[in-house]
Amino acid sequence: MILPNKLIGFQDSIIAKMIYILDAVSLEDQSISSLYNKVKNNFEDINQYILALDVLFTLEKVEFNEKAQVITYVKTDNL
Repeated sequence: MILPNKLIGFQDSIIAKMIYILDAVSLEDQSISSLYNKVKNNFEDINQYILALDVLFTLEKVEFNEKAQVITYVKTDNL
């Protein structure tokens, strides 16, 4: 489940689990497989990991560099 609700607590939601991906990617660019190996203990399965990546791409917090085949953190300017 993406959002917490009465049945899904915040810590079990995808919103909370995206932080593990952002922490890893903010330090250095990661390939999809090496990133999964670093954060897989925080996800129930690979489907949950992919869903978290999808949400991060949608929110434009990460992007995929096709040339280097890595996921990069998108730095935003604070206004």
